[in-house]
Amino acid sequence: MDQPTERRSGVSHRCRLSTLAVIEPETELPCTQFLITVKSTTFTINHPSDEENDAVLPPTSEYYSHELQLDLLMDENASRAKLAEALLSELHCPPELCATMVDKVANGAVAEEASSRPFSDFMVVHIEACIDVFVEQFGGSEEEEAAAPKFVPASRAAISKLETATVEESAVCAVCLEEMAVGSDATCMPCSHLYHRGCIVEWLQKSRICPMCRFSLPADLSGRKTGSFILLPD
Repeated sequence: MDQPTERRSGVSHRCRLSTLAVIEPETELPCTQFLITVKSTTFTINHPSDEENDAVLPPTSEYYSHELQLDLLMDENASRAKLAEALLSELHCPPELCATMVDKVANGAVAEEASSRPFSDFMVVHIEACIDVFVEQFGGSEEEEAAAPKFVPASRAAISKLETATVEESAVCAVCLEEMAVGSDATCMPCSHLYHRGCIVEWLQKSRICPMCRFSLPADLSGRKTGSFILLPD
């Protein structure tokens, strides 16, 4: 009896930033602000299994664009969290690449602004970030892959079973990118990664995949909107 073909995937990306304009604000700013237009294109290449003789299918692409204003100089943590949320919910970037993309866009924006000082001081710097995501799928059927949703929330039962653990050494919550104090309570995923409870619950209502690895909780396939979930108490 033939064994089903295992479907494997590989994900890579590139990110390019450029300054579009330096805008004088109508009101005085406490520091330089960033208006960032993020454009994301995901290219998917399907490779046939070894048993198939078909040539590699032409790549498919999905394009998304989102604009957000960030205060990376005075409120970096909140700005990075806002950028991460946009990358996941608006630009549909793979969760496993989110932290890396946040670093590249945030650090690149600050570097772009620094190169135009002092002209950009207390101005709004408009920066464009172009992200290309390359997803290669190996083996399996294209129909099965198309039928699988890219972002599936975790089930309520799985979220409710997450355990509380004590933070034993300095760590950062990968969702909000803020520090978790030593001795404080955190929510532990089955893969042992720790998060603020509110952060990981909100994340899992959108994607069942751990933000720091590819571990997946059981999926919620009931068809409910993620907005119908209720945040669990601390």
